[in-house]
Amino acid sequence: MEVLVLSDSHSSVAYLKRAIEKEKDCKYIFFLGDGLSDIEKVKGDYPDRSFICVKGNNDFAFEKDTEAYKYLCGHTIVATHGHKQNVRSWHYGLIELALSVRADIVFYGHTHRSDFYTDASAGVYLINPGAVCGGKYAVVSLEKGAVDVSFRSIFE
Repeated sequence: MEVLVLSDSHSSVAYLKRAIEKEKDCKYIFFLGDGLSDIEKVKGDYPDRSFICVKGNNDFAFEKDTEAYKYLCGHTIVATHGHKQNVRSWHYGLIELALSVRADIVFYGHTHRSDFYTDASAGVYLINPGAVCGGKYAVVSLEKGAVDVSFRSIFE
């Protein structure tokens, strides 16, 4: 199964829609904050998709949670924006979050940089799709016991 991971749209609704439309096979869409008003504008256009969304540090007007959890294909996924885990410093806060909820995958945003890091000792994958306002996103392939990440651009 492939899932679409998006973050940091920052009013780039057209870019958000372009990423969703390019990845028609992704039935699950994770949105990692800083643009909740953008994702709310487009969700209704895709009734066949499931959206898992969290609040970022710039989503002031929303009472949404800053973390969400989903179990798919044998993986426990935690989605977060990352600002509360100090992701600009290092990944320790994300690994701690994953271990606290027994997740093996963390999707996060905030830095606007695409990143894929594996902590072998903790058994945790950390995936940042980059900022969709810059045209970046990720498609993550999930299989029992396997995770593969493809970083993509709306411009390709």
